[in-house]
Amino acid sequence: MSKDNLEIISLIAQYIPKEQRILLLKDLLEIYGSIYKTSKITKISRPRIYSYLASEKRSYPSDDVTARLLSSLMEVKRSLVKDRLRQLSKDFNDLINML
Repeated sequence: MSKDNLEIISLIAQYIPKEQRILLLKDLLEIYGSIYKTSKITKISRPRIYSYLASEKRSYPSDDVTARLLSSLMEVKRSLVKDRLRQLSKDFNDLINML
């Protein structure tokens, strides 16, 4: 992935809501089938992934980690990422229009 694309992904990651970050991680887990493979590809430790997925005392991926999730997901399911981002944009625009 080019340096420009990585910068764009980093900027986008800043605007993704916390719960959507967890959904991106779950999408990657579904694609790769295991936490071990997902950990290797995203370079996120397995204990950290488990903490993101824990139902109690939830922690959320940082902007940097979210950018890595987006980047990894775009390599295998580019259309899924674009659809998710379009839906987030639509939801945000709907909220703005309510004002």
